[in-house]
Amino acid sequence: MLPPLRLRKNEERRLRAGHQWVFSNEVDVARTPLTAFEPGAAVEIQDSRGAPLGAGYVNPRSLIAARLVSRDPARPLDGALLRERIGRALALRERLFPGPFYRLVFGEG
Repeated sequence: MLPPLRLRKNEERRLRAGHQWVFSNEVDVARTPLTAFEPGAAVEIQDSRGAPLGAGYVNPRSLIAARLVSRDPARPLDGALLRERIGRALALRERLFPGPFYRLVFGEG
């Protein structure tokens, strides 16, 4: 089980709408202080009531405090997940674009 990163009340709306970033001002630092995490640590992102929203990686030293990687908090954040995602991205691009030149992985989010 991953350590929790709890959001402040009503701050889960963007994540529920499809956004993948958690900003530092959205974190309930009284319950889950950002200073308790090492940069790059995997966390379960939770709403203010403790309901899981997904799993991601935390960076306590950034305005973007966490990045949601999976909406399934039980899904391991491992190489298998990365291979699956890259495989799906490749299959989609091969269907959409005629040539071999396209961006396979986006680093922005």
